[in-house]
Amino acid sequence: MYIFLSACIASLAYAGVNGLALSRKDTLSTRDIHQFPNETWVENLAIRQNGQILVTVLSAPELYQVDPFNTNSPSTLIHRFPEVTGLLGIVELQHDVFYVIAGNWSIHTLQTTNGSYSVWKVDMRFSEVLDGSIHPPAVVSKVTDIREGSFLNGMAVLNKAKGLLVIGDGGAGSVFTLNVGTGKYSKTIDDPTMKPTASLQLGINGVKIHNGYIYYTSSAQQIFCRMLINGADGTPAGQAEIIAKNVLGDDFCLDPAEDAYVGQDPQNTVAKITPGGVVTIVAGSLNSTVVAGATATEFGRTQEDHTVLYVTTSGGVLGPVQIEGGKVVAIST
Repeated sequence: MYIFLSACIASLAYAGVNGLALSRKDTLSTRDIHQFPNETWVENLAIRQNGQILVTVLSAPELYQVDPFNTNSPSTLIHRFPEVTGLLGIVELQHDVFYVIAGNWSIHTLQTTNGSYSVWKVDMRFSEVLDGSIHPPAVVSKVTDIREGSFLNGMAVLNKAKGLLVIGDGGAGSVFTLNVGTGKYSKTIDDPTMKPTASLQLGINGVKIHNGYIYYTSSAQQIFCRMLINGADGTPAGQAEIIAKNVLGDDFCLDPAEDAYVGQDPQNTVAKITPGGVVTIVAGSLNSTVVAGATATEFGRTQEDHTVLYVTTSGGVLGPVQIEGGKVVAIST
């Protein structure tokens, strides 16, 4: 299964590289912030208001903090989650209060375990790193199990006041809306542009909410899309719009100009997509380890690094490069 899926992903990666959407390359300067041991898949990130980076690990159920201002400083384990094999999406809903997706997806077989997914609250309002450990410990609690989920991955804040999150289910090609206060959730979007394919069982992947739209990558279909939605419940208020094609995208972020910076995991690149659909490679290449297995992106939050794009990587597990430990990379934009 792993060999078959890896071959499928590799073929998609080469198709994307040769696709017309990749109009040019504009490489920006990069530097490694922190690298984890080999066979560590770093999946996603969220940045605290103080600038410290929280990263989720998919190859282990662990949440770490990484200091972007001290290159090669040790990472700090924030929490290890029980009864799951890895972590996926992470978002901040209130100040220093984060929500994390946990579940079972194997980096060795590339297979998911239906019904294994849950959402957890990580309260870090009083937690700081001192002498290599977190003091006091983050307050961690389960919000709910989402038994209907087949491969929960991307997550974004829909309505901060109401405590609503949207969660992409890449296995089913749909979106859930979750109320973190009550733990209640429902499937709110089920659209053809979000569906997986026979060759790659990963449809909707990265998810962001911006100006009333849900933006998302759809990995198997290699498209980057948006859809107008209702802010009160996350249901569709318009049709899906395809912004760009030939984009083998994972998670991403948006800048003030609505340019998207998209991790392209199997292609070992970060792509910039304009609102008009122009795609530019800003870091990495298919045979490079600069951002080997780019999984997610986020801009810094302090005056010192607000123009720096941080990227997490899987270590190139899915691409034609020598596998290394996943890492956090800084790109100067």
